[in-house]
Amino acid sequence: MAFLHRLGYYLGGFSIGLVVLFFILNGKRTQCNYGPQARVLDNLSKKEWKTKTPLMEGIRLDSTGVKQLLRAARVDFSKSDTQRDSCKLYHLEGYINEVKIQWNIENCDQIVYITNFEITP
Repeated sequence: MAFLHRLGYYLGGFSIGLVVLFFILNGKRTQCNYGPQARVLDNLSKKEWKTKTPLMEGIRLDSTGVKQLLRAARVDFSKSDTQRDSCKLYHLEGYINEVKIQWNIENCDQIVYITNFEITP
């Protein structure tokens, strides 16, 4: 079989597969988190958030605020303690409206606790 015939069969099957995947995954919020940072942020977004810091004592953490924080966040693994048995400690930092935000969180089984929150103009 000539190369062009094999290429035609390959591209035909590949395009049929893409169309099938498009119809199966259409409208679903599917995503693939391959890197460690993406996996940590995805894990944090699925949990309930509470605070342990006095700076944020009266602030209620709703899902939109948490999503906005996590969208701007970057995990600094050099300042994090991921070897703990109970609740892993992560250091997150990011920029929201050109304001630098840094916070430490404890990632437990069901709940995420904010232990430190700093805003640097």
